[in-house]
Amino acid sequence: MKINKNCGYPALVVRAMLAIGLGVASASAEATLLNAPSGGTFTMNLDRNALAPYAGGYYLSTFWSTATSNAHNPANTGDHLLSQLNTTEISGLNQVFELTAIGNDPSPQASQRYVKATSADFAIDTITLAGVAGAQVGMTGVQGFYAPNWPPTGAGLVNGDFSLLYDANRQTLGRTGWYLANNIYFTMAVYDLSNLSLNFSNAGNWQLSGDLLMSPENAGMLQGAQLVDVGSFCLGTGAYAGCGQVSAVPLPAAVWLFASGFLGFIGIGRRPYLSRSVTL
Repeated sequence: MKINKNCGYPALVVRAMLAIGLGVASASAEATLLNAPSGGTFTMNLDRNALAPYAGGYYLSTFWSTATSNAHNPANTGDHLLSQLNTTEISGLNQVFELTAIGNDPSPQASQRYVKATSADFAIDTITLAGVAGAQVGMTGVQGFYAPNWPPTGAGLVNGDFSLLYDANRQTLGRTGWYLANNIYFTMAVYDLSNLSLNFSNAGNWQLSGDLLMSPENAGMLQGAQLVDVGSFCLGTGAYAGCGQVSAVPLPAAVWLFASGFLGFIGIGRRPYLSRSVTL
């Protein structure tokens, strides 16, 4: 960094700014392991035009929330949900799945339902955005899709009881290693995650967002192209649940005046120090 000695700042103030700036830069470079969420939401937004080529015409027709798909209710089997599938298209925006608790898989569950618990050892490295192999975030909620042109007379499909997992082997062709697995009827990767962005305040309050790619496994079943961007997602935990932003801690006006000038000077901008962002 080059400093103009004629910039008008007293030498002592400049030294103080540099010392604080180096401290902020050092802190931001240290990796933090984000903990398994004790609660939160996974919001999915699907692009109807991107889905349309699959299975001869494919769209979202039904969504069951955590409450309406209650896996503890023995009546809510996979077959029952499939029998209740609508054939009229609905919006694929703002589908909210609730995250499951840490511990053992919920029990008992209705037939053909395999909701997964969130793993206690689930973690995200804030520098590499890598995860822990075999660990997962579980969630509840079910999607229903309909393909009117799937021979011979149209067909329905349900996805849901998802789990979010990390596999380093899935880091090719724009994939990040993170993927979303279906756990109703059977377990299969349905979406690979890409273009990840991570915001966090601390280990228990964080938000992961990005794009959903049609997994090779799901694309093969639906007779379409692999790894097409078919939508976006946002996972929010703690204060980020619902994917809202964490408010900055109120500070006295004089501190804000000093901070805004100082951050502009060192080129960091006005992002609150308590909330950091990482993009992969």
